[in-house]
Amino acid sequence: MRLGIVIPLSLFVALLPLASDADMRPIKKLRAGLPPYAVAEKIVRHNEQVVASRPADEPLQTPGTPHMTWLADCDARVQPTLFYPDPIDTIYTVRNPGNQLSLSAGAIDYGVNELLTPVLLITGNTNSDSIRLFAKGYNHLGPDLRRDLDGLRLPLGKNTTGLGVGAQTEPLLVEKNVDFQVATAIKRYEQRIESGRLVVIGAVIDLNNQYGRGLNRLIIININGETAPEKLRAMHHLIRLDKRLLDLVGRKPWEEANEEGKATIVPSKPKHKKPTQKKSARKK
Repeated sequence: MRLGIVIPLSLFVALLPLASDADMRPIKKLRAGLPPYAVAEKIVRHNEQVVASRPADEPLQTPGTPHMTWLADCDARVQPTLFYPDPIDTIYTVRNPGNQLSLSAGAIDYGVNELLTPVLLITGNTNSDSIRLFAKGYNHLGPDLRRDLDGLRLPLGKNTTGLGVGAQTEPLLVEKNVDFQVATAIKRYEQRIESGRLVVIGAVIDLNNQYGRGLNRLIIININGETAPEKLRAMHHLIRLDKRLLDLVGRKPWEEANEEGKATIVPSKPKHKKPTQKKSARKK
């Protein structure tokens, strides 16, 4: 073998480990979950079942006023079937990261002012990726998603970013965000609310039972700005709820400190000085 071929080949073999180390970085998967062809098949087959289940000669009904405009987070686990029996034709849905009214103001205006829905339901949810991203830090994300998450600085505070989310802190952040969005809606639709044509309801969908009331429980925490649990239960909007369901209305009184973790202070016993023994004078 010629020397001119041996030397480059030796260098290639020597540098091969360095090149392989550079390629050992983890590569993101091109797709996760079901492949696109499986999703496309499900779409077409399910639509075929829907079409086949409807009589061909049944006239198409004129759409009426939806029962509510629903502003929700874009979490795919949060679906209207969690709290409403038949959402078709009854729920006008608007979704974005962090259920922010400002991000979808035009779409919500359409539901409230054009479709004339009597209820604007604003829900946050526990185990929220949007809240977790905001609290953990999101500078690594794309510019459009960063801009959307920036809107959470107003309800949650800019100092929240970078601190992370604890099990007890997350429900407080979710509630704080819902209260802010309700307050924004009250200002925006003040005339409709005062005339009694619109009720704004703020609620939390507890996906992972952080409230201890059951998985996926919808908990009403705010109606037209009222947040006190006792006053909420007395509102005429909830007049048809029985006592058991009324007891589920209202936020949990989260405690800042864990009672079990508080240190118990035991009063120290006073130290008694031993009486000094007087030495008896020796008789000389």
